[in-house]
Amino acid sequence: MGFVSSSTVLEAKLTPIGRQKLLTNNTTLITKFSLGDSDANYYCTLALANGDVPSGGGNLTASSGVTNNSVTNGVQIVNPLFSIAGSQFKNAEPNSSKTVISQENIGQRTITGTTLSHDIVYLSANTTDSLVNLYNSFRLPITASQQLNFTNKTFNNGGWLDTALSGFAASVILVIGIPDDQYGEAIDGKEMRLTLSGTTGGTYTIYSTFQNTLNSPSESDNQFTETSQQTNIFAPNYAFIFSDKIKRPNGNPSRSWGTGFGSIKPFSAARKERYNLTTNTSLNLTADTAVGILFIDKGFVVITNPTIIADFSLTKSSATTCTYNSSVTLVNQEVVCIAGKGEFARSNNRTFTNGDTPKISEIGLYDNTNTLIAYGKTRQHITKTPNELKVFAVKISV
Repeated sequence: MGFVSSSTVLEAKLTPIGRQKLLTNNTTLITKFSLGDSDANYYCTLALANGDVPSGGGNLTASSGVTNNSVTNGVQIVNPLFSIAGSQFKNAEPNSSKTVISQENIGQRTITGTTLSHDIVYLSANTTDSLVNLYNSFRLPITASQQLNFTNKTFNNGGWLDTALSGFAASVILVIGIPDDQYGEAIDGKEMRLTLSGTTGGTYTIYSTFQNTLNSPSESDNQFTETSQQTNIFAPNYAFIFSDKIKRPNGNPSRSWGTGFGSIKPFSAARKERYNLTTNTSLNLTADTAVGILFIDKGFVVITNPTIIADFSLTKSSATTCTYNSSVTLVNQEVVCIAGKGEFARSNNRTFTNGDTPKISEIGLYDNTNTLIAYGKTRQHITKTPNELKVFAVKISV
């Protein structure tokens, strides 16, 4: 007979006691697993199709945008399958339990000026406008000596006069806020487009990007924030923004900051422009002109360019649109469970008879005391003949 091996990835949710124990234990908490067929009626010859298996619990939470990763008390595998030894439990693979941290895109969305907030802030209004405090939040120069670093001191002398950031000594800034219920933990710093329409100077379309450094374009594709050490005075979690109407990339009229916007691999595949911090005549590079900063975790676009600010009117703010992608950090525990040849071939399901092929729809993860720590459901019946090996890669969001 054939020996068939297949792998199934499924998600499990923590039980309330599992959540409690996971806070006080490490990844060695889960040591055993069991399989169940509580959704199988063996008098029915057909297996449940994709999406037809009843859920183990809902996903809604009290916090908007947050997914529930727990099941309720009392959840259990009603009809367990039994391994060769006659037990419903089998040890998970040794050293297979690990914690994995990853970022996941939420997806691109566009919001308008009716959702965005707009404020024009004057640095000199420090006795009448509390928003002047934001100058420090945004790491912008406040004192006369700090401003001289941008207006009188070159990059080789520790300043920014001859760089893309020379205009950041701004006495007036336009602050546009994205509500925190409209993005994840952070906005993708390489994928933001802001359109200011109805200004006296026409429409300004503004894009975020990263610095043209020694990093390869593919490395920039994987970044969410600016990583250049040269500009880390604005760190953490920021990206600079640019507009063709102020200055095109490298001063070249045939190039645009909008190239590659929204692409999966914008820099390496779609030729998205990266900005030049300084001029390098030997490489034919000219310092670009940043018009402001995007703070990817704070959810603010800060315009420092005086031309854009002078053209903008708060009465036209409803015409603003902002398109962006954002991300969340996922922390998952992964456990590998192997149902070997001859294992989990019998069930206490009331409709099961010897010779039936088990229809698996659930998995339980347990600690050494056989306490259920997490419980997961498959999307469809997974059949397993006695001569098959099934590998279950179980992921738990923590």
